[in-house]
Order: sequence, then C-alpha cells, then structure tokens
Amino acid sequence: MEHDDVRRWMDAYREAWISNAPDAVAALFTDDAVYQPEPFTQSWVGRDEIVRRWTAGISQTVDMTYDVVVVEDDVAIVHWRVITQNSGDRVRVEYDGLLQLRFAADGRCAEHREWFSRRELD
Repeated sequence: MEHDDVRRWMDAYREAWISNAPDAVAALFTDDAVYQPEPFTQSWVGRDEIVRRWTAGISQTVDMTYDVVVVEDDVAIVHWRVITQNSGDRVRVEYDGLLQLRFAADGRCAEHREWFSRRELD
C-alpha cells in the first residue's frame, strides 16, 4: 500500500459513512475482515456482520477529515477527525482518533481497529 491508496480508501470510507449504503460499505472490506470499533469491545467479524452493524445506525450528517500518518507494507495508521449529527437531533458530536488498517493485496481492508475520544459540541 502507498499513501495515495490509503487516501482513496479513506475517501471511500467517508462516502460509505455518509451514504450508509450496504454496497458501499461492503466494497471496503474483505470477506473475512475484522472490525474493532473501539478497544475492549467485541470485534465485528466478516464483511456481512460489518455491513449489518454499520448500516443499522441512525442517519447522520458526517464531516470527516483525516491525515495518513504512516504506511508500512500492508498497514496504515490514520488520524481522523469527525463531526456527526444524528437526523432530527440538535446535538453535534466530535470524534478525534486513530485508525489502524491492514489491507489485502486487492486494496480492501482486512483489519480495522479504532481508538477515539468523543465530545458533544452543543
């Protein structure tokens, strides 16, 4: 993986988050991918479970920026910042965190781990 490959994946990740479209989410991950949404929680195992759990959420507006910090072989570390707002809710939530991503040879994510802090803005 190169930095540009990771940027393209992160752009698709952002678009999948915004659209919440199952096909867009599925295109990001390998069949046997592991997604750990935060430390100390049970990982989501397999693309089907990732898609099911991801798309079960509430519709949100999403403003996301990111910086690819490092890419070494098939692993990338990305610093991301997100502001979300659930549909019909006046409260916005800000997240700041790191992603550790391991990619398969075809550019899909095989392992996704998140660490983040969150705060309410309104």
